[in-house]
Amino acid sequence: MNDGPRRRRTLDDDGGSKGGGLPLIPLVIVVILAGLLIGAILAKVLGGGGNAAPAASPLPAVTVSAAPTETPIPIPSATATAAPTPTPSPKPAPTPKTGASAAPAPKATPKATPEPSPKPTAKPIVIAPTIKPATPKPPTPKPPTPKPPAPKPTPIRTAPPPTDGDRAANVVRAYLDSMARGDVNQARSYLSSGNANETFMNRSAHLNFVRPTQNGNGTWLVNADVTTDTGEYFFTFYVTVSPGGAVITDHTSIKPQ
Repeated sequence: MNDGPRRRRTLDDDGGSKGGGLPLIPLVIVVILAGLLIGAILAKVLGGGGNAAPAASPLPAVTVSAAPTETPIPIPSATATAAPTPTPSPKPAPTPKTGASAAPAPKATPKATPEPSPKPTAKPIVIAPTIKPATPKPPTPKPPTPKPPAPKPTPIRTAPPPTDGDRAANVVRAYLDSMARGDVNQARSYLSSGNANETFMNRSAHLNFVRPTQNGNGTWLVNADVTTDTGEYFFTFYVTVSPGGAVITDHTSIKPQ
């Protein structure tokens, strides 16, 4: 439960104090402490954060010395000037008496004539010619050695594509070569019809010429001349040339008389 407001003690309740003033001694102590605190705060603020002010260095002592005494300059005293000593005058020379024998005059001694000194012979002065150092000539530059021209590559000649006449002549050559070697089967492969019956063809056969001539219908007539050990033979071939190749359609051979 709440009690009523406490009763404050007033100054009148203090039975030990008389009158209404504060005690004097505590008040003086509080004032002194407050003064010291304020002084410490001011010293800290004014002293730059606790740095004590530099103490004044004592002034050096001044030594008073006596002024130097001037030495008096001696003044020369006046002395009596000595009188000049008289110089004796020269005595006159005695005059020779008349009638007295005069002393003989001294004879003049002839002086020897000095001989002329020989003239020095002039020696020729040899002046050595001044030799100028030879100026070295700059080396003559050699002309650059010409490089040999690079060899030009030899153009490769490409054989033109064979014509129809060339193809007709080539198939005839292949047929005659097969017959000369005795390869009848290979020779028959160049024929579209007929047989390879030229028994006179052997390894002694020599092809003299092959001449293709185009016919009006587009076929080719090929004439060939062959020489063997049995004589000379003349061939006539009929050749058809197509995109697939050339083939001998017919042929004949005769031996001229």
